[in-house]
Amino acid sequence: MKIAIIIAVCVALFIVLKPMKKPIFTFAVILAFIVGFGAVQYFNRPDGSTLESREEICAEFPRGKDWKIAIEQEFNDYIISGIYSRNEMSGIAVFKPYGNGKYKLHSREWREQDRIIITGITIDNLWYDVIWFNGAKTDYAEITYTLDGVKQEPIIHNAKGMEIFINPAPTNDVYGIDVVYYDDAGNKYE
Repeated sequence: MKIAIIIAVCVALFIVLKPMKKPIFTFAVILAFIVGFGAVQYFNRPDGSTLESREEICAEFPRGKDWKIAIEQEFNDYIISGIYSRNEMSGIAVFKPYGNGKYKLHSREWREQDRIIITGITIDNLWYDVIWFNGAKTDYAEITYTLDGVKQEPIIHNAKGMEIFINPAPTNDVYGIDVVYYDDAGNKYE
């Protein structure tokens, strides 16, 4: 849309300025317009410093409509956001600090709203599993890792507040992860 506006204005400027005897002046006016428009767009970008600004960044995602942030938490100076859209998508957006209280999008992952989101991030050369479920009101979650074919004891998280769970990877090698949420009636969500 913005490119179409730039092209339309440049064509209009060219038509208006074409009768002028000096084509260099026409070129200079069109170039000044493009540079000015680009500068305005650059300085008006969302900087991730507020929840609303991060929602604007999420609005540019290729899937989902009208992304909103349901929950956020800070982790090692990063902001981990649980997001949802009007067309029943849920996801995790990770924002990395870049100075003066500003954040840029580091990574994102989304699924249909009734599916558990399992993704990962590397912070300070350490891998973390990031897990969130926005599909139903749940009581707790069990996260079970499998190392060398052996299931480990489940990690139990309270899920009543729809929290985002961030767990350090159990190993630097290959491992499996199984996540199950339970509601207060004992129903499973996998």
